[in-house]
Amino acid sequence: MKSKQKLKYLFSLVLLFGLLFTTSCDKDDDDPQTDLTGLIQFGFVEESLSDFPFGVDQSTYVIENDDLLPYQFDVSNLTATFVAIKGSTVTVNGVEQISGVTTNDFTNDVIYTLTAIDGVSQRTYTVKAKVSQVNPEEVQWNQVGVNAFDVDLSSQKYFFLNGKHFLIVGKEGKFGVSKLYSSTGGSNWTEETPTGDFPTGSDHNIIVQNGVAYVVGFAELLDPFGIGDPQFFQKGLTSDLYTTSDGIEWTKVTGALAIDTGGFFGPESVASVRTPSFSVDGTIYGIGGNQAVFSNLEGFKPDAVYTPAAAIASKTLISTDDGATFELTDDYTAEMTRRTYAGSYMYEGKMHIVGGLDLEGVPLSDIWSSTDGVTWTLVSDGAFSARMRTSVVAYDDKLWMFGGALADGTCTSEILTSDDGGVTWALVEAFQALPDTFTPRCNSNIFVDAQGNIFIIGGQTTTVVDGKAEFSTLTDIWSGKLNKLN
Repeated sequence: MKSKQKLKYLFSLVLLFGLLFTTSCDKDDDDPQTDLTGLIQFGFVEESLSDFPFGVDQSTYVIENDDLLPYQFDVSNLTATFVAIKGSTVTVNGVEQISGVTTNDFTNDVIYTLTAIDGVSQRTYTVKAKVSQVNPEEVQWNQVGVNAFDVDLSSQKYFFLNGKHFLIVGKEGKFGVSKLYSSTGGSNWTEETPTGDFPTGSDHNIIVQNGVAYVVGFAELLDPFGIGDPQFFQKGLTSDLYTTSDGIEWTKVTGALAIDTGGFFGPESVASVRTPSFSVDGTIYGIGGNQAVFSNLEGFKPDAVYTPAAAIASKTLISTDDGATFELTDDYTAEMTRRTYAGSYMYEGKMHIVGGLDLEGVPLSDIWSSTDGVTWTLVSDGAFSARMRTSVVAYDDKLWMFGGALADGTCTSEILTSDDGGVTWALVEAFQALPDTFTPRCNSNIFVDAQGNIFIIGGQTTTVVDGKAEFSTLTDIWSGKLNKLN
């Protein structure tokens, strides 16, 4: 842009010098009067405009900046500097202009009138101070997919593996079903046919490390009574580890998540379900999550809006050898309430968990951090309204929290941001909020691609019936991007 401005300036000088030469040949050398006038150079004294040169076009007599001034830049009181042909008088609306002294409002076009020495010959220049009309902090949201997945399968879990997006969807209920979808860009999804030992069930907890995806827990149908009849199967936690390096071919490691904790029935599953998992410096962490009690994942509390877990683990599942073996840590910090359905994020090398649902079926409004999955430190409490199944991503040097299921049983579409690691949170401006056509939701899978696009994948929404929250599946996809990243 600056090279273009220099060429315009040189062209202007050549043109003006040509006019000057022609005029001097036609005039009597002794005649002091001349009809030659014009602006050679134009700019502003303000330092904030030093990187925005204004070019003088001697064919259209328009002076303007090629590079747009920043959004909402104040041009209402600027002081112009200019170079005019010697002897010219420069005025704006009849007011004489002095370079570097006179100020004008450039919100609208300003007409500079130059009068030659003869007092008759004139030339006008239009000065346009072009300001960007696009808010760089605005997010443009679009629904890029409507029915991308099977609506009858309520559990959805996203993972990104070796340059491709994947989603495992599963069915809650007596007869478990799972499907696998893939996408190259995030907008269009294709159902895949997985091979090998694909983990069939729901609530898959997936973490990717060193080019391998690990399912460190999910709910599957078990035959606890050994009858062999599916009608007597019950939902419980897997004790097997499932891995894939391409998203399609799956391998099962039988009993990898079964650890002898000293119980009456011997080794039992310690799978991490309905809870966050992390990969930090080569170590896999599955934070203590939902446990089954007599093959039942759900608890019972008649006066709660949400059904609490039957039990919640107070230890972290951990692997330091790329998922070859797993063990349990000591009980984590007692001060931190045990929870399921917590959101999560990494910040400054620390694992963070956000909100969730406690054993009484009550959503939480706190954030805790840890470096080892055992010792937890309170980051904030009450900085946002209590919620579970919220989603948090890092975007534009901030944390962005999307939606969640609130204490009254409803879902929200609000977006909160934090620029201090989660200590404080604020509702985004209206120009960043999701549109009214967006269905409030929880449990969405959110990711940011390499081009700075945020994707919101499906999730769930709620209706409250007889004081109880009932969840229904969403299969649409939304995408948004900050204008300044375009």
